[in-house]
This record gives sequence, structure tokens and C-alpha cells, in this order.
Amino acid sequence: MMSLTRKERIFAVLALGFALLFVGVVWWVNRPQEKAPVVFVVQIEGGVHRPGVYRVPEGTRVYELIERAGGIKEGADLSGLNLAAPLYDGQKIAIPFAPPPSSGEVPEGASSQVAIRSSVASSSLINVNTASSKELESLPGIGEVLAQRIVEYRETHGPFQNPEDLLKVKGIGPKKLENIRDRITF
Repeated sequence: MMSLTRKERIFAVLALGFALLFVGVVWWVNRPQEKAPVVFVVQIEGGVHRPGVYRVPEGTRVYELIERAGGIKEGADLSGLNLAAPLYDGQKIAIPFAPPPSSGEVPEGASSQVAIRSSVASSSLINVNTASSKELESLPGIGEVLAQRIVEYRETHGPFQNPEDLLKVKGIGPKKLENIRDRITF
């Protein structure tokens, strides 16, 4: 058996100690860390029972926000919304009411308040971050091709934050933006 001198034993113990310390520091720096959950602040209004501002975890979908807001009110129209769309921070969701009967008459027994609410909803703003191509086509000067470009742009680059962001879409210039500015929301 090999015998070590006192200095060699001290050196071996110190070397082992530094090696263990090095391994411990490397483990500590690279240890798995818990990630704080991301929380979005979103607003919902219109045809829900409890409109307001909500804090929701990242990954929450539109239908889940509607559930948190107490569900939809009678007469609310969800046909234009993508209920499976994920929410993003600062988003505003407007749940419109169904348009009034085509004859313009209020059915017997229905309150005039419903008719007023419906007419206001039919002139409501279009959210360029959630609207379908067909909904975007209802804006003045926006046809099928331009509506599709808007949808493709937001899917590629994320939601629009302000009206000027629409100028980044090919085919929308300052004049076209001014024509739709008072008809859109984000």
C-alpha cells in the first residue's frame, strides 16, 4: 500500500473539498427553478353578466373568460367570436347583442330596451385583434384580400396595439386608416 506524507494527505483532502464545492456551485446555478406564473389583465364587456377587468393566467381562452364573467346574457351573439382564441395581456373582449328583427319592429311583449341595446350593438366597434375576415370586410374600404392580410399580419406579428399598427399591413395607408379609425377597437 502506498503511504502518503502529511502534506500529500492535506492536499488530497483540500482537492476533494474544492471538487465537491465546485460540483455544488454548478448544481446550484443550474438547478431547476420554479417559474412564476404569467398573469394577463383583460377586460370583457357587453353581453356578459359581470363585465369588468379580470386577471387570468397565461393560456386562458375567450370561452373561459366568458365563464368567469358569469356567462352570456340573453340576446348575446357569440357567432362572430373565436371562443377558442387565447387571450393576451391588455385585451378587450366585447360581446355584442344579436341584431334586432329585420322588420325593425319590436316583437310584442319585448322591451324597447332590448331593441335599443341591439341597435347600439349593431353599430359597435370591430376589434381588429379578434374579428374574423368577414367582420373586417364590413369596414369601409376593406375587402376580402385586405381583411385576410389583416388576419395574417396579426397571426404572424401578434395583436395590434393602436390604429397606427395597421399601417404595417400592405394596402392600408393613412387615408384608409382615417376612414376606419372610428369604427375599430383593440
